Amino acid sequence: MQLRYDEDFIEAAVFLCASGRRKGVPSLQIARFHREREKLYGILDPDERNTAFFKLHLDWFREWGLELPLTDVLKEFPLVREQLGALAVRKTTGKNDEGAELYVNETGQRTGLLALRLERLTHDAALRDYLRHEFTHLHDMLNPAFGYSPVLDLPGLNAAQKRLARERYRLLWDITIDGRLAAAGHTPMQAREQHAAAVARGYSFWPEQRQTETFSTLWQTKAPQHAEFLALIADPRGLRDAHRPAPGASCPLCDFPTFHWADASVLPSGMVSRITAEFPAWSPAHGICNRCAESYEALTATVGSPVALH
Repeated sequence: MQLRYDEDFIEAAVFLCASGRRKGVPSLQIARFHREREKLYGILDPDERNTAFFKLHLDWFREWGLELPLTDVLKEFPLVREQLGALAVRKTTGKNDEGAELYVNETGQRTGLLALRLERLTHDAALRDYLRHEFTHLHDMLNPAFGYSPVLDLPGLNAAQKRLARERYRLLWDITIDGRLAAAGHTPMQAREQHAAAVARGYSFWPEQRQTETFSTLWQTKAPQHAEFLALIADPRGLRDAHRPAPGASCPLCDFPTFHWADASVLPSGMVSRITAEFPAWSPAHGICNRCAESYEALTATVGSPVALH
């Protein structure tokens, strides 16, 4: 696996050291760095000059030990080193941009991308903790037993529900990662108590016992699976299998969640017969959303006597 660095990241990281924000950098070395850098402005060819600047910055990046946390922590993740063709490192472009991602091209070649906030380079211990967390994300994505899929299969959910489901997925995944890191004697990104509180907030509609049991299982698992997370985020309230017209549950006919249910107890017998002809397992007790009721009302009226819903 090759380590590749974005030019802007290397330059910014080196200047972070040269500005004195990273402790332990000798002032004489900083002065030598600036002298060497000033000389490069004498190179007339712009391409050659850019290449020379990158080489100088990369040399000092390594001289000041900025690469060591990356290479040292990577040694703890043999699957990542074996499965990735390259790991590219760049600086973040925004507040929510930090983290590790996996990309696969049309030939199946896998590349990891790690976006880092420059502030993390000021403290090696905290940086190593963060790298372990993100490299565990990559490990899971590359591990066939995890069964990772870049697209969450969430049929029947609207945009807001999908966004919430993705947030819950990230929470559950982070819990299993920090649990494994803590069990291995490393510092997790968040303490067990913080994660437990997040589960209580994210699944406040669950009984407290279920919250506790689910969290304990996630924290202690050594081999999490994508499918397990999916089961906990796709329908956490159990509305899809409720078989009753609960607010926010999915209509048993169109499978879309709804808060607007028709009064199934007053459906004309002709409409009920037409629905059960297409959905034999359905009964009025399962409910029907207003939109489906209107559709079947119109359909029944075109082939039989007009009907009216109350």
